[in-house]
Parts: sequence; structure tokens; C-alpha cells
Amino acid sequence: MAGAMIQEAFGKDVELYELLGVGRAATSADIKKGYYKAALRWHPDKNQGKSDATLKFQALGEVHRILSDPDLRAQYDSTGCFPKSQCKMDWRPYFAKLFKPVTKQRLDDFTRQYVGSDEERQDVLGAYVDGNGDLGYIIDNVMLATEEDAARFEELVRSGISAGEVQLLPGLALSACGSAQAKKRQRKASREAKQASKIQKGMRKTRDAGDLAAAIQGRMQARSGDFLAQLEERYSGSSKPKRMKRPAAS
Repeated sequence: MAGAMIQEAFGKDVELYELLGVGRAATSADIKKGYYKAALRWHPDKNQGKSDATLKFQALGEVHRILSDPDLRAQYDSTGCFPKSQCKMDWRPYFAKLFKPVTKQRLDDFTRQYVGSDEERQDVLGAYVDGNGDLGYIIDNVMLATEEDAARFEELVRSGISAGEVQLLPGLALSACGSAQAKKRQRKASREAKQASKIQKGMRKTRDAGDLAAAIQGRMQARSGDFLAQLEERYSGSSKPKRMKRPAAS
């Protein structure tokens, strides 16, 4: 049942709205955006080595299914209990509907718009506060960020502190460039880059050009979440795009 999966993933006293970071008065758009952020956080590709990542990722799908359905949401709101599900969820069509194909052109266009923008700066400051000053947390939670952005992000944060926009938080000194944490992040990033390069080389040996392009597109889609939907939201002016990681460089 849906409730059993959600409780196994997040505990017996879990509150569905809190999992998505929204309030009970959230609109359907708020719920969708909250789901994107939570699903990105627990995407198995971003949490390799964490055995519970897949379970939490799938459980979040159930949370979204309940809160995005008016009848199921009303049942949950009135009883505080999870609506029962009598059938096993087929996740492939569900995620195919949510996670639309990513195009390189749109990815490039959005990257040029976002990186270095005031919106990115606000996202950096928001992640700085959420992560208690940890630069690693900022890199993990700001769209398109990699360890290469650490120095630039630290400068943005320190300028925000000087301007009184945010307070000096303890995690900044511990994770600043040149710290032991920063060196650990750099070693991890280097390992991941080598692993990604090795995977791509293996793919080139076993697939023709068409299969390789399709595989890379699928990999980008899995890592970045519903990027196309975010772009469409941005271009329509309806909402703010969510945070995500930059695809690993080839």
C-alpha cells in the first residue's frame, strides 16, 4: 500500500506536506514544484551508495500521487491517514509523464540565462541559509552547480553577508575553499568525473552513434529531473525553476 511504502521510507509519523516542503494550503503548482525538489534530492543517481535512496524516491512518487489527486488529498486532509492503494504502481508511465525529454538546445539556453543571474544568486543565498553555511550543501542544491562553482558561490555568500542579506553561519568557515571539507569535495568530484568519463568511453565501444545519443539523453533526463518542464515554466513566466545539478562534463 502507498502508506506502507511512505512510512517505510520516511518513518511512521511522516507528514506528506512536510516531505514536499509545502503547507496544507499549497496549490497544485506548489505541490508539483515541491515534488520536483524532493525527488531531485533523493534521485538514485545523486545518492549512489545510499541504499534507501530508491525507496525514498519511489515513496515521493506516492506522496505526489496522493496530494495531486483532489479526492485522495481530501481524504488525507480529513483523516490524517494515507489513502489505500489496491494496485501496484507502474512507475514507468508515471515518470514518463512527469519527466519529459531534455533537449540540448534548451539546456544550453537555460544555462546561459541562469548561471551568473540574480536568480542564481538568490538560490545560492537561500541554500546557504538552509544548509547552515555549508558550501557543499549549496553546491548540491543549486541548479547546475559543481565543485568548480565553490569559489564563486563563496564570494556571493560573503557579499551577501557584507550587505546584510544573510548572517555569518558556522558552516561557512568549515566548508570554505581551502578547508579540509573543500579538499574532500574536490577529491570526490574528481572521482566522479573519472567515473563518468570511463562510463562514456565504455558506451562508445558498445553502442553506435544513435544509441549513444539516446543513452546520454536518458542519463541527462534521469540526473536532472523534469528539466523541460522547468524550462517551459520559466519561458511562460508562471514560476521559478527548481534547483538541480549540472550534468557531468564529458
